[in-house]
Amino acid sequence: MYLKELKLGNEAKCICDACNGTGLYVGFTERNGLAVICNACNGKGYYTLELNESRQLVQDEKNGVVYKVNDGIITDRIRLFDKLQRRDGVKYVMYGTGRVLSPEYLFEHGANEINVISYNNFLKGEFPIPAMQYTCPAELAQSYEDSSFDDSICMKFCGFNSLFSDCKNYGSEECWNKFYGNAKTIKEKQKRLKNMK
Repeated sequence: MYLKELKLGNEAKCICDACNGTGLYVGFTERNGLAVICNACNGKGYYTLELNESRQLVQDEKNGVVYKVNDGIITDRIRLFDKLQRRDGVKYVMYGTGRVLSPEYLFEHGANEINVISYNNFLKGEFPIPAMQYTCPAELAQSYEDSSFDDSICMKFCGFNSLFSDCKNYGSEECWNKFYGNAKTIKEKQKRLKNMK
């Protein structure tokens, strides 16, 4: 095995193992072609690995495998990210709710093409806007580990004493406005969602 150091600068984009580089998750609650934004990478399909003098990447020139090296010791095998991978069977994309939902049910019960977007639009870089009636911003921020969300409003309404869905203001416009802050347009809200974490 001949290892060659990869010169990638200060960081490298590595394929998210949780979604296999698709940016999407499909579990037992997603039905009929529905997928949700991966909460490990927030739909990007990759994570960023910081590189420095002690953490580098090397590649086996014979088989192309890339390894992470910490202080001269191979610690992990990784895959470098170049673009979102396609996920077969997906027609629609939305943010997860933890509920068993199909696209048909969502469209019949108040969701629209902003909340549940086509897979083709997701591949073009669009993000859905969470359907307010099916989740709350504190729940979304916790699921996607978004530390920028100030959840003090939750203490005012539900106090974290029960399930998110038990809150009397679950999915309220007031809570979502706090989450979005100055973002008012769909594009601004999509940007806020893409920048979670």
